[in-house]
Amino acid sequence: MKRLRLKCQSLDQLLDGGVEFQSITEVFGEAGTGKTNFCLQASRECANLGKKVAFIDSEGVSIERLKQICHDYDFKKILSKITFLNPTSLEDQEKLIKGISKLNNLGLIVLDTFNMFHRIELEEDEKTANRLLNRQITDLQLMARKLEVPVIISGQVYTAENGEIKPFAGRGIEHMAKTIIRLDKTGIGKRQATMIKHRSIPEGKKAFFTITQKGLE
Repeated sequence: MKRLRLKCQSLDQLLDGGVEFQSITEVFGEAGTGKTNFCLQASRECANLGKKVAFIDSEGVSIERLKQICHDYDFKKILSKITFLNPTSLEDQEKLIKGISKLNNLGLIVLDTFNMFHRIELEEDEKTANRLLNRQITDLQLMARKLEVPVIISGQVYTAENGEIKPFAGRGIEHMAKTIIRLDKTGIGKRQATMIKHRSIPEGKKAFFTITQKGLE
């Protein structure tokens, strides 16, 4: 299976070479664990290969951070290959997802984060919120296969009654995502990635990395 390398040795080893094509990789964790950095680094590597990235950004990504992690790259080239899309609601997020297939030379789809608007709309209409989000993730799964690209989605989390950290809207998404990774803080700048689900990599396998000026190392 073709893979997109992150150029972070420990994470690439955890993923058996990188992020898988034709499937969804979900990354979840508490605030500050490196979810957006993971998405930006994958985008940098895809763009550096000359492919376009559709980056659906629900939280306001830092272009300055992208510039930092492109320290050893041609930043203007990288930026020109990434199309940032900024939804304002769960319904708007769906429209943007449907429009992605119109982009030429697409190499990666990112949804950071997939469940922010879902959390907001859960309070008003849980059934509709769940239906919309499940439909969007299904669309992304179909696109991954049809366009033969990797899809990365990052998720906000909550603490379950047993103390376990879980992503919002976890059950439906767990079925569709072929790779699921949890990120945790282990110290200042230090992070741990744990494999929660994969078709061939053992559950519970871990990788350790740091967040630096140049990205995930």
